[in-house]
Amino acid sequence: MRLIKVFFYVMAAVSLSACSNDDNDIIENTVEQPLPLTITVNENPLQDPNTPRQVSSTRTAVTTTSSLTSFTLDYQYTRGDELQSGHLDARKDGSGNWSAGNWPDAGGDTEVNWYAHTGGTIVNQTAPYLNFTVEELSTQQKDLLVATAAGTKNATGGNLSFTFDHACTALRFYVKKATNLKDYTLTVTDIKICNIVRDGKYYFSTAAWTPGTTRSEYTLYTGSGMSLGTEDYILLNANKDDFLFMIPQTLTPWDTSTAIASAGTQSYIQLECTISGATSFSGTAYIPFAATLAAGMQHDVKINIGKNSLYSGPDKKIIN
Repeated sequence: MRLIKVFFYVMAAVSLSACSNDDNDIIENTVEQPLPLTITVNENPLQDPNTPRQVSSTRTAVTTTSSLTSFTLDYQYTRGDELQSGHLDARKDGSGNWSAGNWPDAGGDTEVNWYAHTGGTIVNQTAPYLNFTVEELSTQQKDLLVATAAGTKNATGGNLSFTFDHACTALRFYVKKATNLKDYTLTVTDIKICNIVRDGKYYFSTAAWTPGTTRSEYTLYTGSGMSLGTEDYILLNANKDDFLFMIPQTLTPWDTSTAIASAGTQSYIQLECTISGATSFSGTAYIPFAATLAAGMQHDVKINIGKNSLYSGPDKKIIN
């Protein structure tokens, strides 16, 4: 009987000790609190290759840090061997402060890569990129701003700083009659730029584009007959701060010995015009167009319509 009593007391002590340890474990465990993101936004402005300057507004408005009110914030991080990703919406309040929810559940020392953009759809992979399409209607176009950031929750404290770049090319178009047409009357009712790549992939890691294969045309002017003179260029955009955005690309001019229908990837200006003088013409005319469109650049395109550039078809100059 004595042996049995001693054994009982020992087991009771062990049981009490175990309960005490479990209680301590429960007390010491704490729930990790969400960490709200705080965001700082800056911008590298569009550059004019002739006179670098900041542009404040455009055809659909060049977006600047002052006019930017929201953007998409995608993120990626690795957990084990798996790539994790997510999506947040960053918004600016009436006081100019930015917020975008909380830091993702990635662990305090796990690096998170952030990808900010004002348009397009991100494709998450080791080298993430944006699928982006320029709308054909100028009123529906958007200036594409992009930026990246990276860091851990512990190191950043939830503070992210983005310096946005303009990822597209901004174009402003002017037109006039060349001096070799001074004895002719030239009236234009419609001007388009044709065979322009309208979509592409923007890679965040290299800040480079891979243009797509879908080509489109963009209307530069349409309306009542516009009579052109030889002295001054006429701005085709609504005002001097208006631009047409395009995917960065190299444009190859139309080979004038081939039919327009088979121009393929070659670019050209298409005019609906009337010419009166020693030679008369009314209909569709074509001008070969070549350009190198670089990201983040602003370009003034001046179309000087003259005898040497106007064609009505393959090897058919309108005026010799």
